[in-house]
Amino acid sequence: MTAPAAARPAVPAELRGRTEIPERVVTRIAVCAAKEVERVREVRERGPLTFGRHTHSTVDGGLALLELEVSVDYPAPLLETAEEIRRHVGERVHTLTGLSVGQIDLDVTGVVPSPEEQGPPRQTVWEEEG
Repeated sequence: MTAPAAARPAVPAELRGRTEIPERVVTRIAVCAAKEVERVREVRERGPLTFGRHTHSTVDGGLALLELEVSVDYPAPLLETAEEIRRHVGERVHTLTGLSVGQIDLDVTGVVPSPEEQGPPRQTVWEEEG
């Protein structure tokens, strides 16, 4: 019989390497998290044919900075809704990535009447006459 090989000493986690999370992944997590907030109607994302600044993240070491463009239900209290979005997105990004969220810039680009506020569909002139 041969003697078992000596076990190698464990290398501390901080010396084994590091995990890098791409900015597009952080952006995607932020978009999903923002959509989880009750009054958020839409979160604009960057796509191949979009122009201008939309939802974006910047990762520098262990710090994430986020920029979000959202549409919310009308009538929603914008200040409270913005605070809720920032809180929820910051928590979710930190929980899922381990990154600290330093800043979340939020642009509310639209307010959309909620289905309850819209009421029944209006009749057009053509429907009223005929």
